[in-house]
Amino acid sequence: MNTPDDPPAIRRTLEEAMGTFVRKIFATRLGNDEEDTPMRQIATEEYRAVVEAAAAQGVEDALSWHSLAMWTDSGKERIGYFSRVLECVRAAAAEPGEKTPQARWSAVQLEADSLYEIGRVHAHEGDPEVARGFLEQALVLARLKETLGAEIAVRDDNLEGRVAALLLQLPDAAGE
Repeated sequence: MNTPDDPPAIRRTLEEAMGTFVRKIFATRLGNDEEDTPMRQIATEEYRAVVEAAAAQGVEDALSWHSLAMWTDSGKERIGYFSRVLECVRAAAAEPGEKTPQARWSAVQLEADSLYEIGRVHAHEGDPEVARGFLEQALVLARLKETLGAEIAVRDDNLEGRVAALLLQLPDAAGE
């Protein structure tokens, strides 16, 4: 990883880009679960350029990668971006210092959701065994997330249920 010349300035640029990206994504929503796909893709590409430029300068954060991954169409790219989320979350967890309950919940949420999304891509692309490995990891973390969320009064988003439902849809290991 490169050493950034001005991390605060790069972080501000990244934060501003995320705000712009979110506004543009909301503007692409047409109602009735429809979207202006070309405009969403343009907004995603613009945001991708900023996130990757910041990463090239040594500044990354899990939420930026996660936001980019959620709106990226290519399965391979989604896996790559969600993998970056996992790297960022795990690097932050390894940093010294006490983590607040909210920070622990957020980290577990991002990690569980990223594992779920990676597993989902593998399931949809026809690799159920790889999917199963990611989904089983996600399930453990989704359960932990619920426990941590109860401690800080965070409403559950049913990630555990979504992971379990997808696991049930996968063919068993014997290929049935």
